[in-house]
Amino acid sequence: MMARRKQSAGHTAQHAEIDGPVLTVTELRTHFLTEQGEVTAVDGISLRIAPNEVVGIVGESGCGKSVFAQSVMRLHDESVVSYEGEIDFRGRDILSASERELETIRGEDIAMVFQDPLNSLNPVMKIGAQIAEPLILHRGLSRSQARERAIELLQLTGVPAPTERVDEYPHELSGGMRQRVMIAIALACQPRLLIADEPTTALDVTVQAQVLDLIRNLRDEFGTSLLFITHDLGVVAELCDRVVVMYLGQAIEEATVDQVFAEPLHPYTQGLMASAPDMDADRTKELSTIPGTVPPLTQVPKGCRFAARCPFATELCVEQMPELREVDGDRRVRCWHAERIRKERQGVEVGA
Repeated sequence: MMARRKQSAGHTAQHAEIDGPVLTVTELRTHFLTEQGEVTAVDGISLRIAPNEVVGIVGESGCGKSVFAQSVMRLHDESVVSYEGEIDFRGRDILSASERELETIRGEDIAMVFQDPLNSLNPVMKIGAQIAEPLILHRGLSRSQARERAIELLQLTGVPAPTERVDEYPHELSGGMRQRVMIAIALACQPRLLIADEPTTALDVTVQAQVLDLIRNLRDEFGTSLLFITHDLGVVAELCDRVVVMYLGQAIEEATVDQVFAEPLHPYTQGLMASAPDMDADRTKELSTIPGTVPPLTQVPKGCRFAARCPFATELCVEQMPELREVDGDRRVRCWHAERIRKERQGVEVGA
């Protein structure tokens, strides 16, 4: 079993005065117009993030995690994308906001760290200028003031020799250093919400651990809420308070991290857990895998979207899509057989 992080005893949060959720997403749907017709990449996701909370979204590639994250900031090309539902950020309606209003929110109130810093950073701008840009735009700092703050942020994020690095270009830095620069840019204006889209995917294990420690420490220092997108359950166990499991555009399980690791209720969540490497397990045994693959959005099943890959599937699963329903208070699961699965895990004999 992967170790789970301890809850912080308290935050030195600069944003701790916020009452109510930082972000509330209600029945969000993101539709893409394609050559094959309209497809729905995010299908009815609802989510709340409290101040200082870290919420993880996990699932295989193609499940809609990144599309959801980018939808929260409306980063998609809206000539081919449309939205339904509500996105409330501290009382502001993101979906009805004008482009000018969004420009004031992005970077200052909501910031994003992307998974590929080399492609996300401007290759012809020095990294200091890229960190300084939001400070000049949103905080009105002069260029010299923004440069000084950029050096401070590089030092804060653990970049060595920041006074020298500030004048270097992205290609002159290692992958880990580039990711630290991305985090520095995202945190420049001390946003209320930080969205991190698989920021450790391309990093080796040692650098990944350093970046996770950095994100956690900065979250505690700035009091920033965090939406963390990943396919790595080990990262979820280490960093998150709650987790949403996505499959083919839908949320299929939502619970605290402790609940999910102690008792996953959805067969897909169980499959993800079983396929995660365990260093304490018998290494002579093959790693468990989930049969099949995530189907394309043009071939969404009419019933449960996981039914074709699920060992518990019945005719009901194939014909009717289950609702995301509450179990155990605020825990939610989208499965016809969640109670039966729970009883079988507990060794309780159940009928067919």
